[in-house]
Amino acid sequence: MNLDTLGIGASIICAVHCALLPLLFAALPLLGMEITEHAILEYCLLLFSFVIGCLALGLGYWRHHRRLMPLLLFIAGFALLLMGHFWAEAVVLEYAAICVGAGVIMAAHFINQRQRHSCKVHKHH
Repeated sequence: MNLDTLGIGASIICAVHCALLPLLFAALPLLGMEITEHAILEYCLLLFSFVIGCLALGLGYWRHHRRLMPLLLFIAGFALLLMGHFWAEAVVLEYAAICVGAGVIMAAHFINQRQRHSCKVHKHH
């Protein structure tokens, strides 16, 4: 598995987590369970997504294609994730920013992967 595929998977997990976790938290009291703190999970997912994105897109840029578009998309997508997690005041804006950010990060990985495979900058072994 390459890093872009892992990054795409991490973005999908993040989007699913952000979409389904509020429903799960709403249902837990009905089941007699309660989870009050999930910040560690949020920070771990953000950190994992950031590290994988930096590795995959950085290596793609330096070793293969030297194109800025995937890096710029990753930066924009990650900025949206951070805005959604830390600065969005309305819940709707939070989820919208997070979902769009995850989608933009996935697009960055897809483009990086495509440009890596079609690159003419370096010879591959």
